[in-house]
Amino acid sequence: MEERSMRHRGVFRLSLITWLTILSVVRCQSVCPTRCLCYLSQIPRTVQCSEQGLQIFPENISDVAEYLDLSGNLLSEITDEINRLTELQYLNLAKNQLRSLPNNLEELTKLRKLDLSGNVIVNTADIASISQLPALTVLRVSRNLLPDLKGLTSEVLQSVDAGHCLIRELGNESLNGLSALITLNLAGNPLKNIQTPVSKTLRSLDMSDCVLNYLYPDTFSGFPELEELRLVNNPTLVYSTRHSTLQHLKLKKLDVSRCNLDRPGLHGLPLLTQARLSRNTIRILPDRIFTKNKQLTHVYVNANNLERINASTFEGLMKLQVLDLSANNLGEIHTSAFRDNIDLRLLNLSYNSLHRFPDLSSLVTTLDLSFNLINRLKPDSLEEMPRIRSLNLKDNHLQSLPRGLNSRTLKVLDLQRNRLVELHNDSFAKLPSLQKIDLSGNRLTEAVDPAIFRYNPDLALVRLEDNPWRCDCIPLYFTYEYLTDHPAKTVGSTLICQSPANVSGFSWEAACFDAWNTDIYYNKDRTWGMVMIGLLIMVVLCGSIVSIKHTLKIKRRVSDQRQQIELAEERERLRLLQRRNRRLEEEMAELEMPEDIRINPLELVGPPSYEEAVQMPRLARSMDALNEISIENGTLRSINSVDNLRAKKRRTRRPRKRTQSEDDLLRREERRQERIRRGRNNSSGNICDTDQLHNTNPRNPRASSARRARRHSAADEAIESSSSKDRPRPQTPTSKKRKRRQVFRDEHVTDDEDSDYVQVMSSNRSIVIKELKREPKGGYRESFVERES
Repeated sequence: MEERSMRHRGVFRLSLITWLTILSVVRCQSVCPTRCLCYLSQIPRTVQCSEQGLQIFPENISDVAEYLDLSGNLLSEITDEINRLTELQYLNLAKNQLRSLPNNLEELTKLRKLDLSGNVIVNTADIASISQLPALTVLRVSRNLLPDLKGLTSEVLQSVDAGHCLIRELGNESLNGLSALITLNLAGNPLKNIQTPVSKTLRSLDMSDCVLNYLYPDTFSGFPELEELRLVNNPTLVYSTRHSTLQHLKLKKLDVSRCNLDRPGLHGLPLLTQARLSRNTIRILPDRIFTKNKQLTHVYVNANNLERINASTFEGLMKLQVLDLSANNLGEIHTSAFRDNIDLRLLNLSYNSLHRFPDLSSLVTTLDLSFNLINRLKPDSLEEMPRIRSLNLKDNHLQSLPRGLNSRTLKVLDLQRNRLVELHNDSFAKLPSLQKIDLSGNRLTEAVDPAIFRYNPDLALVRLEDNPWRCDCIPLYFTYEYLTDHPAKTVGSTLICQSPANVSGFSWEAACFDAWNTDIYYNKDRTWGMVMIGLLIMVVLCGSIVSIKHTLKIKRRVSDQRQQIELAEERERLRLLQRRNRRLEEEMAELEMPEDIRINPLELVGPPSYEEAVQMPRLARSMDALNEISIENGTLRSINSVDNLRAKKRRTRRPRKRTQSEDDLLRREERRQERIRRGRNNSSGNICDTDQLHNTNPRNPRASSARRARRHSAADEAIESSSSKDRPRPQTPTSKKRKRRQVFRDEHVTDDEDSDYVQVMSSNRSIVIKELKREPKGGYRESFVERES
């Protein structure tokens, strides 16, 4: 329990402290000093109070501020209140009236940069409290009244800017308190004497704009890690004589521009990579003067008084990349002066006195010969420079370009402000890689023929402004069209006419607008326009013909496919018809089979049973008609009896012809359908027609019976040859009887087996005997026989 209570108390205390901290932060953030700008929501959290005329350190500065700018005010004192800003990282107190810093700065544990430049600090002891800042790496005390850096102490300080102070001497112990110093700036001091200061970590030292006179060979021996030394603008500086020179084993960059050196004096610096010797009084560069500087990559000897470059001046500089010899008085350069510089990229020979293009044998990629006096250029001038990419010849005296200037690698050619009057058609024919050419500021007057650039497919920029163009509009149009067509190679508004006087100062487009839109487009090119229109019409017609042919071909193909599909469907239908015909033939064959023998009522001796009654034929007339018989040729027959019908010879059906082809089948099918229609019409009026025939022609029974027989045979044939659509009905006793129905001349119709009428045929007559007016109940009937008398 006690442990739980202790835990709860600890949690409560922690939460209370957290809330109090948050409340204090919010309270501090909500207050901003007067005449200050606070940016506490951004990183770093900034309070800006510069140039507000503040005379005392402002109150209510937020405790979370990381950047505090109080520069440009009238502060003369910094109180201990600054220790409250524990999050401060950068403090700018430049351009005030400060003489010292507070003695206690222990709370500023995160301060990394302190700027005290432009104040009135007269002694390093007044700012000795910087040694209490554990994170301070950069200190700026320039433009103060400091006479020396002795007494300045810090174990973490890496960069000190003490430029433009009153430091006159850099003694042996001046830097002893700065054990981590890397960069030291003493530029602008009246520094005259350098003893042998010591700093084991110093790498960069700037003593420009001082009054240094002489540097001993071991002057910087106390800086074993020194890599960069700037001694710019020391007019009386001498560090090399005939017998001795400045020495350092690790120095890599040396800048001694604007001094009074008469020789480079670099042979005591074996690891030197960059040497700036600009604006000195070096007149001669002896042979192999840089032999001991094998690591040199950048050498600047510009703005000296060099008159000549020997063949072996830069011998041994295999890593040389940039060589600046501009602004000298060079009139001639040896052909092999840069042969050993295999990695040379930039060679600057501008602002010299060269009268002809130097015949150089070099691997240089960029050559600057601007601002010379070159007046002639030979076609083979670039043949010994196989890697040349850019050639600058502006501000020379060239009056013409050679025919066939040869270089397979040249991409940029600058010919600004020369004296070129004309261009030959093959001036750029052997420059296939040319991408940019500048011809501005010359004396070109005539239109440039676009054909001169026909061998430069990669040409993207052509500058022709600031030339005294004579605006002869018709030939000028083709030049303008070539230059402004997409992608444009120049800006059209920069092409200005100088003559004739009425268009002087106008652009090409404005001066020649009427001529280009009237003469060229409508008069001169009308014939070509008609030819082009005719060609276009021919192309359209040819295209239409080809399209129509293609369409007809597609339609023909579709029609053939449709015919094939229809033919296949017709073949399938004919196959189905043949199958149906075979089935109908089978059914008709079944119909031709002998019928079931039905029971004759005359054979019954008693009442028939149910099965017998079913098998008995149905009587078409009453039983009283059974007494009518017919005697013919000594034979006693019942009229229309079943025996008589059976005895009648059936009509022989003609054998079907085999279908020879699809067309025969179609014609056969059409004839069959026609016969079916006629048969249906005849069957509907069969009985009535028969009666009429009997009534109209009683004297000619044979003709009537023949006609009836023909009609019945046609109907039978129509029924037999019907298509699959008119299938025969199922065979029932009634339908069978209906087929066997016979029509006789006495107009009696029956389908019974025993007719009520018996016809006895004699040689000349027929006798009808009528008996048995009433049928016996038992169904028994006596046989009547009529004998001839």
